[in-house]
Amino acid sequence: MFLSLQQLFYTKFKAKGMNKGNWYENWFDSKYYHILYKNRDKNEANHFIKNLIDKLNLEKNNKILDVACGKGRHSIFLNSLGFKVTGIDLSSESINFCKKFENDCLSFHKFDMRNCFKEDYFNLCLNLFTSIGYFDDEKDNFSVIKSMTDSVKKNCHVVIDFFNVQNVMKNLVSNEKKQIDDVIFLIKRYVKNNKIIKELRILDNDLEFSYHEKVSLLDLDYFKNVFDKLGIELVGLFGNYNFDEYQKKSERLILFGKKL
Repeated sequence: MFLSLQQLFYTKFKAKGMNKGNWYENWFDSKYYHILYKNRDKNEANHFIKNLIDKLNLEKNNKILDVACGKGRHSIFLNSLGFKVTGIDLSSESINFCKKFENDCLSFHKFDMRNCFKEDYFNLCLNLFTSIGYFDDEKDNFSVIKSMTDSVKKNCHVVIDFFNVQNVMKNLVSNEKKQIDDVIFLIKRYVKNNKIIKELRILDNDLEFSYHEKVSLLDLDYFKNVFDKLGIELVGLFGNYNFDEYQKKSERLILFGKKL
């Protein structure tokens, strides 16, 4: 008898249980996180960064803070374009990887994005690829945007790239199976308490692991409200990495905010 994907997902899953502690610390420091997302489109990312720089009219040697930088693909590319870049991330695994790319104008630090890394210092602060909304307490999500705002100089910009809630809800895939190399990922997605939950059961030969992701459904109204509270003017709103106009059906929600 063949099991459905949903039945297969739950087989032995409850006995394993979810990892303890903050999900993002467990998951982002796991090698399986990097396996699952290793095929992100580098060319698309670089194209996005080039367009972003053009739209903001940044000058060479401007200082940029890349919040939740991961393995540094945006930071490294920005540095190659002549900018002074600082990348911060909570994952020791990611920061240790990034360290080998450091130079006089590129540095990486393990740091909690809820805190301000350096006040009134940067010309631009980035939070890309849905790197916000991780926390159970809404005050923490607010603190991330506040720390970004505090880090840039007056009249400089913060940029947030988040998924478009309306599009995600409409196209949510409840169950999915992926095989990358010899690793099988059984993925279950659902919405609970205004968060998208992604439960992952990972089969690696004879080994079995479980992780989860949990991201708040932060919509345009949420970001507008936070920007107003922090004295940020919304000066750009886009729906994809080509910077087409944002619409309700857009894939992404990309916001340009200017610190007043």
